Parts: sequence; structure tokens; C-alpha cells
Amino acid sequence: MATYSGFRHGEVIKVTVDDRPLEPRLDLRCLSEAGFEWGYVGSGPYQLALAILAEELGDRRALGNYKSFCEVTLARLKQDQWVLEGDQIEMSLQGVVEVDMTLSELLDKVRRKI
Repeated sequence: MATYSGFRHGEVIKVTVDDRPLEPRLDLRCLSEAGFEWGYVGSGPYQLALAILAEELGDRRALGNYKSFCEVTLARLKQDQWVLEGDQIEMSLQGVVEVDMTLSELLDKVRRKI
């Protein structure tokens, strides 16, 4: 599993995966063109969550879980420097199910299959 590192010095933010720059994955979903952030819930932390999960777990799981991962893990990172291991990422998502649709859309989808 990979090692993810974040570093903030003033306005400069760097995030790496195994010592190489982490791709923001704007191709999956553009949540923040301004770049990565952490320490709160918002567009920059959401983009970071999406990028980390896409790298670690694949595009589909990333799109379905980035909000929860941000809220459970990245929003709680208050320091300017951090390291996350792949197994920590997987553990933070245990028991979390995020569906990329409204409740009524989900219920309609279930009803059509019955």
C-alpha cells in the first residue's frame, strides 16, 4: 500500500504519494481547481479525498466515498504536515456506505428491481 504525505508552508501545499506528486484527478470530478487542502470540510479537502481514494482504491470507490473520507479523516488533520498509510485509509472507510444519489432516486431504483 502507498504512503501519502501532505505539507503546508504558508500558501504552498504539497501532497505526495510514495514521494511523487499526487494527481488531483480533476478528470473524475472537479471539486477544486485551486488545489488540495485539509483540516476542514470543503472543496479543497474534497478534491484531496477524491485524489487519494482514486489512487488507493480506484475511481469508482473514490467517487462513492470521497465525502465520507474527507469528513472522517481529512477534515480532522489540523497540523501542517501529515502522513497516511494505505491501510489507515481503508480502515477509515470501514462501515461507511455512500451512495451518489438522493434517497428518493435510490428508492426508485430499488423499486424498479423488485
